[in-house]
Amino acid sequence: MLVSEVPAFREFWYPVAYSMDVQDKPCAVRLLGDDYVVWRGSDGVLGCAVDECPHRAARLSQGWLDDGSLVCPYHGWAFNTSGACTRIPQQDDDMPIPPRARTLSVLVAERYGLVWVCVGMPRADIPELPEAEDPSFSVMHELMEVWTTSAPRVIDNALDLAHVAWTHRNTVGDTSASKFLSFDINRDGHRLTSRVSYKARLSEALKANTGLTGEGFTVRVTNNELVQPFVYKDVMEYENGLRHVLFKTATPVDDDRTLFCQFIARNDNPDDEKRAGIIALDRRIQHEDRELLSHIRPEFPLDTRTEMHSKADRMTVEYRKILAELARENSSVTPDAEWARPFLRKPKPEAVD
Repeated sequence: MLVSEVPAFREFWYPVAYSMDVQDKPCAVRLLGDDYVVWRGSDGVLGCAVDECPHRAARLSQGWLDDGSLVCPYHGWAFNTSGACTRIPQQDDDMPIPPRARTLSVLVAERYGLVWVCVGMPRADIPELPEAEDPSFSVMHELMEVWTTSAPRVIDNALDLAHVAWTHRNTVGDTSASKFLSFDINRDGHRLTSRVSYKARLSEALKANTGLTGEGFTVRVTNNELVQPFVYKDVMEYENGLRHVLFKTATPVDDDRTLFCQFIARNDNPDDEKRAGIIALDRRIQHEDRELLSHIRPEFPLDTRTEMHSKADRMTVEYRKILAELARENSSVTPDAEWARPFLRKPKPEAVD
């Protein structure tokens, strides 16, 4: 599956930038293969539109802001955050601005310190992430960067706890503790949750970040949730009462690039020094994922017969089924054996008489 082939994916909200990065200049973003521009008006309200001026198709993101209006760098046309043109310098002052002189606007909003965009008719609100707005939790934004892989690959990796012992063997994993102690999974529509317990090696980094003491291993319980197709949440529970909540979003830039965003919430109110250590370790862990995923083909097979699966893969198998259901909606592409085609050897051409 390629994300551009699924119309349903256009009906969700995606983070495209940090709110603090959209201030005094327009911000170019790319989503599902198309280019958009985000800017903030003088009243603080955000605007978002296709990154083309309706006059001569210049990139509005190359322009600037003038009293909250976005100015096109080509001929100086200006647009407010609703998309309406507010100025055409070449036009006589007594001439009205044509109503058709407006940008192709899309939905934009802010939440959790992020700018979210929806380019279709939303089927769901911006995801509810309660810990991110709970005053008893400390929120830390850790990274937002483009990965050379597809959005389904990113979320599939997050749902796959079996990889931790191996991919992250140099940070938090241990290849001698590959098996789960318990694994419960539940699906309700397109919402997918699991509760998994397993051994986590008590490395010096883990002890520093969690406050745990001792040697060997600790039992970690992790509560995974597929909140939306490309939004993932994980509540990690530790024996000392710590709750470390991971939020991961995978904004599909196009078929083979993803804007990966991770932020966390914790209930232990860490000081600045501890925050720096937490963020540094999480970035190292995500670098390991990024390095591995960048070498996997971006196409994501939905037919569960295409790849091999084990008992530990139940979450990721269900994820494939959910994406297959979305792919069937309003699409001429069906998630059956056709999805396996890029992964199978091409048939030999038939002989011609």
